[in-house]
Amino acid sequence: MASHRFIADELSVIAPSLGIRYSGINASMIAVLPEQAKRIRIAALGFHIGDPIPQISVWQFCRHCWRSRWRVWHARRNIDMLVGLILRYVFRFRLLLVFTSAAQRRHSWITRFCLRRMDGLIATSAAAAGYLNRDAAVVPHGVNIDVFSPPANRTATWNDRGLPGKYGIGVFGRVRPQKGTEEVVDAMIQVLPHRPDWTAVIIGETTPEFRTFQQRLRTKIGDAGLTERIHFTGFLTRFDEIPNWYRALSVVVCPSRTEGFGLSCLEAMASGCPVIATHAGAWPELVCDGVDGHLVPCADTNALAAAVLKITEDPLRLCQMGQRAREKVVRQYRICTEADGIYAVYRGLLGKRGIDI
Repeated sequence: MASHRFIADELSVIAPSLGIRYSGINASMIAVLPEQAKRIRIAALGFHIGDPIPQISVWQFCRHCWRSRWRVWHARRNIDMLVGLILRYVFRFRLLLVFTSAAQRRHSWITRFCLRRMDGLIATSAAAAGYLNRDAAVVPHGVNIDVFSPPANRTATWNDRGLPGKYGIGVFGRVRPQKGTEEVVDAMIQVLPHRPDWTAVIIGETTPEFRTFQQRLRTKIGDAGLTERIHFTGFLTRFDEIPNWYRALSVVVCPSRTEGFGLSCLEAMASGCPVIATHAGAWPELVCDGVDGHLVPCADTNALAAAVLKITEDPLRLCQMGQRAREKVVRQYRICTEADGIYAVYRGLLGKRGIDI
């Protein structure tokens, strides 16, 4: 269609999504791309990108973007970065290569090789920037504060879930050891007998290779007599279910042993939930201990249980912490703030090529 050609010819940025498996990288892209599209002509290429995000097919990209003008190729995965390098140095596409890194670990030799050849680097946290060994713009992820917002009445919203108790404490993410699911279950087994008004909800998919792990957790829960008070939702098929769960919960736990950025923390805070988070990902930079949540060591069940007992003992203090969490996100972590930071990187790179955007 003519409109496709117009879009392809005029694009300034390609956002590849070449990973076959859906992950948090896709979630963060889906969140920010519509906001970016308000500032610059951008289209996604690849997998797990739905409407209303602008998209370009491989055929359109190859036909209209080869050597016609300089464009940004904004990679977020190693495969995206490697393909960008091949397109530029083998097939001579005029691509300015940008990579966003959330990883907080020493990178492999192949990743370091690719990073040295990027035109621009973005880190989602100061900690992640420290592992790049190059100058990088620190641009934290943001959230849509209209989509993730507090409910008018959290008690009524919780009651609509049809679960026991007056309050909910939730965990978002796949059910697997590295996400800290077992530490949460063990902590809830300690805490819930002392908090009869509370119910725990584990929100996320269990992939086939971790079904045995989940069954082991269910057995623990059953042996503790808490089957009705620790609930697994399974995979959520509709996106709007996620913000609704945040609105229903009073506390969110982010218990991962390792993490990239960890967007669930910001989504919870934007929804007015204080967060108990481990020292993983960007969470120590997002949560102020004792002000809008608590920080605990990774893989420390007793510390997690103690933090849950503390945060749930005073409903008024809990509410105040949630308000402060929301205010912080509104002030510092809006999705438009993330889009502005990324746009500044694009503008600097394209400006060096004499392209005004």
